[in-house]
Amino acid sequence: MPGPGDERLQEAAILTRAVENVFRKLIRFLVGRISLVKLQEMIRHIYVEEAERNLKAGLPGRNVPLTRLALVTGLDTRTLIQVKKRLEQEGQEYREQFLAELTPESAIVEAWAERVRQSVDKQDAEWLSFGDTGADFEALVNSTISTRGITTQSIIQRLVDTKSVQRDKAKRMLKLIVEHYSPYLSDDEPNIVNAAFSAISNLISTIEHNVEAAQNEKFYQRQFWTFRLSPEDRADFRNATREMLERYEQMARRGMAPWEKQKYGGELMTAGIGFYYFEDL
Repeated sequence: MPGPGDERLQEAAILTRAVENVFRKLIRFLVGRISLVKLQEMIRHIYVEEAERNLKAGLPGRNVPLTRLALVTGLDTRTLIQVKKRLEQEGQEYREQFLAELTPESAIVEAWAERVRQSVDKQDAEWLSFGDTGADFEALVNSTISTRGITTQSIIQRLVDTKSVQRDKAKRMLKLIVEHYSPYLSDDEPNIVNAAFSAISNLISTIEHNVEAAQNEKFYQRQFWTFRLSPEDRADFRNATREMLERYEQMARRGMAPWEKQKYGGELMTAGIGFYYFEDL
């Protein structure tokens, strides 16, 4: 018979696997769109901010001791002081700096765009030669980022793929065609990503509520799936599921309508229902 220690170990293992599963799929999408360095920075700042908010709830009107914050976050107090100072200074300037360093490519685009803005002949500054160690683009890369393990050819290809530059292979010239770097490869990606992360955020909010709520106050939270779907039936299954979800979407819209106020107000709250289809290969 498993003892209390075994049960706690199993609970920790379940949490670890669940977090790994979510992070792995999230990171799979983020690779190439945000560097590991910037992702770590973002997570660290958010973790400290949320940890402090959580501790303050139990200490109304008092400051959270750094020692308690260090215990919750696992960071030493010196690092915490640095993070908190950055959070206090966070504003438009910091946000712009963060976005400019989102990936190595974004840092290069920002440096190049700034050079164009300061140049007298802007059209000339938009063009840089590439292809050898003495070329203008290689010089820009070397002065902007650490190139250890990164080739200029891979950077150029990514900038071309994201429609940040035009490449003239014959003349070995690159032209900057944006003012700010975007990590997306297609025009409709931003809207798809925004909708996806909004759905993820809403689902986590539901889970957060249900963990603490009494049984009769838990939000509705269900998923249904099968392990026995033939790949040959995938297209038909997708279409049938889409038709079903579209019917339920209309039902949900009609069901919510009687509860909605005529005008938006700051005292009103947001509530909703999410629909999505998934496959896990």
